Amino acid sequence: MIFMEENFEYLNEEETSAVNRYSDMLKNKNVSYFDIFEFEHIIDFYIEKYDLKKASEVIEYALKLHPGTSSILLKKAQVLINNGLPYKSLKLLKDLTKLEASNFTVFFLKGVVYSSLGELSKAISEFDHALNLAFEGKDELLINIASTLQQIGQYDFASKYYKQAYDLDNDNAIALYELAYCYEKMNKDIESVELYKLYLTFDPYSKLAWFNLAGAYHKIEEYESAIDALEYVIAIDPKYNHAYYQKALNEVYNEMYDIGIKTFNEYLLLEPDSPSALFHIGEAYAKQENYKEALEFFDKTLKLDSLNSEAFYGQAYILFSEKKYTDAYYSIKRAIKLDPEDPDFWHLLALINQSLGFITESEKAFKTAIDIESTDPQIWIDYSKLDHAKKNLFKKINILSEAFEHFADNAEINYRLAANLALIQNMDSAAYHLKMALSSEPEKIEIFRSIYSVKDIFFENLIDNFSIDKFDFGIKN
Repeated sequence: MIFMEENFEYLNEEETSAVNRYSDMLKNKNVSYFDIFEFEHIIDFYIEKYDLKKASEVIEYALKLHPGTSSILLKKAQVLINNGLPYKSLKLLKDLTKLEASNFTVFFLKGVVYSSLGELSKAISEFDHALNLAFEGKDELLINIASTLQQIGQYDFASKYYKQAYDLDNDNAIALYELAYCYEKMNKDIESVELYKLYLTFDPYSKLAWFNLAGAYHKIEEYESAIDALEYVIAIDPKYNHAYYQKALNEVYNEMYDIGIKTFNEYLLLEPDSPSALFHIGEAYAKQENYKEALEFFDKTLKLDSLNSEAFYGQAYILFSEKKYTDAYYSIKRAIKLDPEDPDFWHLLALINQSLGFITESEKAFKTAIDIESTDPQIWIDYSKLDHAKKNLFKKINILSEAFEHFADNAEINYRLAANLALIQNMDSAAYHLKMALSSEPEKIEIFRSIYSVKDIFFENLIDNFSIDKFDFGIKN
């Protein structure tokens, strides 16, 4: 048997002595006596190392010397949990409940087992019972409970226990950091920002806290603050590649395209074969309408990642913008083949088919886009512009009427619906939608006039009499 030197740097003298004696016993193949406390130290050592096989061996040896010892049986329950044997652990813990009715660790471990089994209400009940029994070390118990719940994605419950731990001790930086993280996962982004900022007063050189703070800022679209936070990360660790990537991304989101491209290139020095960075550089060029450079970077992306649907979409969008409809068609079809559930892909396919004169195919693509994502008004607006031959006008009205059910406050939909209703002489309904449009975006009146070009005195008076500050909807002030 080969024995490796153990790492004892975190153990005290008594604990180190116990582990050394146990190792020597195994090496020399003799029998030694250890008291219960020494066994606990040895078992904890192997649990910390996650050497569960050795921990189990120590437990069995300990139980031979000290049969029925509750503290050793508790260690056994813990090892069974870590070994993925929750039911065996639970059986043992239920027996221990009778012997150790006032020991909070028994109930905490039962809560851990129930958590792993997905029985959340039972887990919470056991955890709360453990807290009622704990008088010393309550803050540590709260952290352990919260961490257990966090590991199974129960961030709401976990945050409540972290909050209790922090309320017990406002200097508990672990509770503060993890509470911020839970809030971030729960989309309580403003609260998360404030907690990360507070944590950084304890640990101003924590790159992970600055990085997570940047992520929270990004979610609430405070891109400049996110960039500032990421600059701190880079100052702390200039080789932390994720910080460069996220900084570049925030710069692009903040329409700082040239700076974003520069930062992405810095990232590529650390990660030269990153298709996502190359894609985002292409995207930044596309947003600047530098289509030549954009296409070059989309091509580079696809050479590294031929399954990148977004790059094919980017290609298709640019080719469509340049009126190269056939080439755009092949690119968007490849994007859809890779990701048939993206409504933007189907929307673009619909526009490309329309430009190619494939009206039936275009209509199918519009319908698919709407089926996937009915909350984008632009899809409905573009669908209403489709040429439906003889049924054109009434079909437009039906489409716009359905769109209005989803987006009653959208000015362009109301202007278009008003104009098309006016064309079929449905003046009352047209006036209603025109008023709706004027009440929200009067500056877009040309949408109405571009469709209904008749100089109708009824509508002209309605428009002339309209005031942003005061408009009569039939309710007198």
